[in-house]
Amino acid sequence: MSLLDPDGLLIGRVDFLFAAAGVVGEFDGKVKYGKYLRPGQDAGDAVFAEKQREDRIRDAGWEVARWTWRDLDRPDVIGARVRRSMQRRDDRPRPLGAVLRAN
Repeated sequence: MSLLDPDGLLIGRVDFLFAAAGVVGEFDGKVKYGKYLRPGQDAGDAVFAEKQREDRIRDAGWEVARWTWRDLDRPDVIGARVRRSMQRRDDRPRPLGAVLRAN
């Protein structure tokens, strides 16, 4: 899924979306900071780009919950993270923009 700003411009693509709760779920693996680097990009560049993308998502009003491969063995940890993100979103205005769902 992709998040769009109020002008319809791409904010960023997300791994999981709990739209009604205003929460984005992000699964992180080291591979995107190594194997999938673009030509001329180093790990620091990839981390910085990821930070900027997440800042745009948060600035639009979405809360972000992250988990890694290690967390997959403990779904209770992931669930607790997502629930805390949902609680942080309580009583805040709906996130800005729109959601573009992939077909």
